[in-house]
Amino acid sequence: MKKLKIPEKTIERLPLYLRRSEKLHAMGENSVTSQKFVRDLPGINSDNLRKDLSYFGNYGKKGNGYDMSRLIKELRNILKLNKETHVALVGAGNLGTALLTHQDFNRWGFRITVAFDNRPKVIGNQIGGILVEPIQDLESTVRKKKIEAGMIAVPADSAQSVSDSLTSAGIKGILNFAPTLLDVPDEVKVKQVDITSTLKELNYYLQE
Repeated sequence: MKKLKIPEKTIERLPLYLRRSEKLHAMGENSVTSQKFVRDLPGINSDNLRKDLSYFGNYGKKGNGYDMSRLIKELRNILKLNKETHVALVGAGNLGTALLTHQDFNRWGFRITVAFDNRPKVIGNQIGGILVEPIQDLESTVRKKKIEAGMIAVPADSAQSVSDSLTSAGIKGILNFAPTLLDVPDEVKVKQVDITSTLKELNYYLQE
């Protein structure tokens, strides 16, 4: 039986639904209609919500809306947040340091367990409790520790070689903060976090 293909836009919206569910539940809302649920989600309407959730099951009751406790639990299961994913960070500069000391990753099922850099003054330091190791050891360490995902926080001209090393070591998912597109094997998923492009997009709207 062919596996149902979930649209990428649907997957992108699921974390927003989870955050919204948690916020509403914390406000004392036990059951919420689709119209109220999407009220503070720009660009998302109740039809989007119902269709997105329908790929995974039937979570709402007509006239009663969505049970927030159940929806939180189901969304966490769908996003596989009950399973901890180990992450390798490459690049322990200003951005890398901010990522290593960020406290919210663990709550979302991600744990940065190793960091790499190529600068002697950084190698051997501990940042956020994580030892920074030489980048030359990346492939062997990633394999040994069975790391599943990578974060790239290096300059654009170094990002592709870092990506090649990560994929060669068996990484299947990359979060790329470098302002460049990566060429990766088909089985590797890359999510691009391009702050510069986002700022340019924001500037466009500010000038309108």
